[in-house]
Amino acid sequence: MSSRLLTIVPPMPGAERRFQPFVDFVHTCGWETQFVRLEFGGRRPPFGDNAIFPQVDAQTAGKVVLGFSLGALYAHLGALRAKHLILGSISPFFLEDDDEPARWMLSYTAGNPATPADILVGALEDAQMHRRAEAIRDFYRQHSYTVVQEAEHELWHPNYLQAIKRALDRLPAQSARAGINT
Repeated sequence: MSSRLLTIVPPMPGAERRFQPFVDFVHTCGWETQFVRLEFGGRRPPFGDNAIFPQVDAQTAGKVVLGFSLGALYAHLGALRAKHLILGSISPFFLEDDDEPARWMLSYTAGNPATPADILVGALEDAQMHRRAEAIRDFYRQHSYTVVQEAEHELWHPNYLQAIKRALDRLPAQSARAGINT
């Protein structure tokens, strides 16, 4: 069994099946995976409902946590006691993103700036995504920032996967058993 555990925050409940190719990739990097279990009604993100963030916090304390897109937003605002964050292409649905009619009325500064974080954004993503990624980068005191070349908003892009592998490779080993039992 691997000595390292990556906790993945999905964008929606039940998204685990779509992530299977990513999970397989993470396993080839020497990491085990587990998913945060999200509960909210409906098939759309619960904009304006902050109940999702304590769900994330309760399942990520002391863990290495990855979120992509909405999962990155949930991780940033919810995984306040995580050991390390990997935030890929974080969705721009914060209070400050007033050009988005559907968003949370929480500032991106509601995260925990003391958590070490890797921030990634695809080079071909739009300007709004880059602005939010840069603001998130500047928010964290200890961070790395990667603009993933030739990538759009696509976790499966080979360059995106390699950027995540580099982030994982920089992290020290931890006990997977301890991570699962917390």
